[in-house]
Amino acid sequence: MFGFAVLLIFIAHYYLIPAMAVYEQAAPRDQKVISAHSALLLAVLLLILASGLILTFRIGRFFFPRAMSKRTRTKYVDVWAEAGKRIPPSQ
Repeated sequence: MFGFAVLLIFIAHYYLIPAMAVYEQAAPRDQKVISAHSALLLAVLLLILASGLILTFRIGRFFFPRAMSKRTRTKYVDVWAEAGKRIPPSQ
């Protein structure tokens, strides 16, 4: 999760924020190019983040569960009977 946050901050700091600053002074044709590049980069970034979250939290285990082994029943022992077996016979 930390790696995804670092990736988001890196891309925002080095591309998206400077692109927003240049966008206002750019010509209308250049504004469309900047807008298209930013939208494409944001879509790729969100795709990477979404797939990373899915891989991190293993969402597939809910849809494709593994075969489980047969459960074993717990044998409950009567503690009073067990204690009675351990007591030495009285004389």
